[in-house]
Amino acid sequence: MLTFALRNARTFADGVVYLVMGLLAVTIALVLHEVAHGLVAKWNGDYTAKYAGRLSLNPLRHFDLIGFIMMMLVGFGYAKPVPINPNNFKHYRRGLVTVAIAGIVMNLILAFFGILFACLMVFAYNHAALGGSSDGTLRLIGYLQTFFVLFSTINLSLLFFNILPIFPLDGFRVVEAFTHYGNKYCAFMRANGHYILYGLVGLSFIVSAATSRVSLPGWFQYVDVLGTYIDFFTTKVFDLFVSFWQLIVPVY
Repeated sequence: MLTFALRNARTFADGVVYLVMGLLAVTIALVLHEVAHGLVAKWNGDYTAKYAGRLSLNPLRHFDLIGFIMMMLVGFGYAKPVPINPNNFKHYRRGLVTVAIAGIVMNLILAFFGILFACLMVFAYNHAALGGSSDGTLRLIGYLQTFFVLFSTINLSLLFFNILPIFPLDGFRVVEAFTHYGNKYCAFMRANGHYILYGLVGLSFIVSAATSRVSLPGWFQYVDVLGTYIDFFTTKVFDLFVSFWQLIVPVY
């Protein structure tokens, strides 16, 4: 989000507005992701998250410093995981799977409707411009459009980051739910998943910093395996949702 503000701001005021937008978008995406986990766990019979106060919309209850810094620097990260006790689930395997995918599904829904509002802002901007609206009105609509684009992109980035089958991400929980106890892959990931993630995120940050400071060959960006993967799928799904909503919301 810091990179977005620096690259897109034409004035200091724009930079401040974009930074605030990024903070707000990240906060909403992370908080609702974690609350979704807790609510689905409750639906499955586990009230651990509720008793821990993690069904709250208060961002401080879900704040994780490293995950938040990752979101601001590289565009994907995590919040403090919601505590669950699978032994309380009415149906053990179903509970594991539905709780694991709850946050991912929430981010998908938020992105889907965020892109709807972005399209509506394009429609509103074009009509305001044709109607001779003031520069202030046009700027406000432009800011709102930027926010919804940023918000949707963040949610899709979170989705494709968390769907990875690496401990402790949600994708790993799904794999774990369908494997037997003692599975070698799961055991390896439990022991090394954190280090793999930190390595991938660190590489992403290094490549981003290097390409922004010196001229490097175009292929160098693909060294950032995690960033390339997330950017590719985020862009594809974003464009798909835009195409869908443009069938309903006219641009002009």
